[in-house]
Amino acid sequence: MRRIMRAGLVLLLAGLAVMVPAGPAHADAVVTVSVPDGLPLNVRSTPSVNAEVVGSLANGSQVTITCYSHGDTVQGIGGATDVWNKLPGGGWVTDGYLETGSNGPVVPACAAGGAQFKLPFLAGAAYTVTQTPGEGYSHNDDYNRHAVDFGTPTGTPIVASASGTVYFEGWATGGGGIMALVDHGNNQCSQYAHLDSTIINIGDQVVQGQQIGTSGGTGNVTGPHLHWNIVYCDSQISREIPNTVETGTNYPTGSAPVSQNG
Repeated sequence: MRRIMRAGLVLLLAGLAVMVPAGPAHADAVVTVSVPDGLPLNVRSTPSVNAEVVGSLANGSQVTITCYSHGDTVQGIGGATDVWNKLPGGGWVTDGYLETGSNGPVVPACAAGGAQFKLPFLAGAAYTVTQTPGEGYSHNDDYNRHAVDFGTPTGTPIVASASGTVYFEGWATGGGGIMALVDHGNNQCSQYAHLDSTIINIGDQVVQGQQIGTSGGTGNVTGPHLHWNIVYCDSQISREIPNTVETGTNYPTGSAPVSQNG
């Protein structure tokens, strides 16, 4: 099965589709950490290889997992997987370095996909992803590497992707144009840039789905769109890929996920 395959076996089977049926997902499962080079397995704040490291698990140790979500794809001990497992005390570990006895999840899906955020536009709306995290000339530096751009026409209502406190609103230096930052605690802010207008003030409490402004094309842009990111509030350095109920942390260019926000 996938979890007991090792690097040499993976190479021998390259190009072959090895499928192992997933068993039914039950409640909490106890699984074994298995990293081929023996290093500890990082525990991250969200299901993303770029998320903050909040702990580690010793190689060979047993760990309880409670539920799963989809996130960044990891090349693990038996191939690629986008399954991430949540620990009882919080934090996420990739399924790629756990021996679970299955190619699929062995625990139930986390409530709401385990995601904190929802897409930053009204429920039922869908806008094309024009630039995905790490892509192109403008999403590859410390301030933008986890950002997602949506092709939102000028005047599109933009809503808070999660509840929090307005940390900043107004004209941003550095090409962001009219921008809003919503603080969700622990120096984690959702960022909404190139807006046409805002309708909130610094210090306001907002709830998930509440309109904070309208999309536009202000700042250093070639056309109207929403630049959306999760950043450190105090520095605006890009922190992690937004993990949403609708799509996890996967935002393929050209896709148009439908919002469930509101």
